[in-house]
Amino acid sequence: MPASIFDTMKAPPTAQLLGWTLLELDVEKKSIKVGFDGKADFLNPAGNIQGGILSAMFDDAMGPIVVAATGGAAFPTTIDLHVHFIRPVKPGAISVTAEITNIGKQLVFLEGRLFDSAGKLCARATAAALLSALDGIRKSR
Repeated sequence: MPASIFDTMKAPPTAQLLGWTLLELDVEKKSIKVGFDGKADFLNPAGNIQGGILSAMFDDAMGPIVVAATGGAAFPTTIDLHVHFIRPVKPGAISVTAEITNIGKQLVFLEGRLFDSAGKLCARATAAALLSALDGIRKSR
C-alpha cells in the first residue's frame, strides 16, 4: 500500500479489535477500501457475524476516508448510520468500500458496501457525520 496519512496515526483500539487494514485509498476520488477480520468472537448464535460488528466496520471505513480526504484537518462524528443487511456474513476476511458523496463545512455524507471473503455484497450503508477539527480532538484527549 502506498504511503498514506494513516502511516503517522496510531490505530484506535476499535480498529485494532476489528483487524483494520488499509487496502486501497484514492483521496482524489474520496474513496477507501478497508479490510477487517471476521473473527469467531464476533459470531451471533446463528454462526454469522453480528450486525452491530458489521455496522462498526462500516463506521471504521467511513470515518477514515473523511480524515484522508481532508488531509487530517477534520474528524467525522457519525450522527446517522443506516445499514441494509443483504445476506449473512460468515467468519473470514471482510472488506468495506466507502466513499464521500457530499462534503460541506459542517456535514459529510457517505456510502459504503461490505463484502465477504468470497467477494459477495453482504450489506450497504449510508451515513451522515458532523465535521470537527481534528486538532481540537487531539488536544482534548
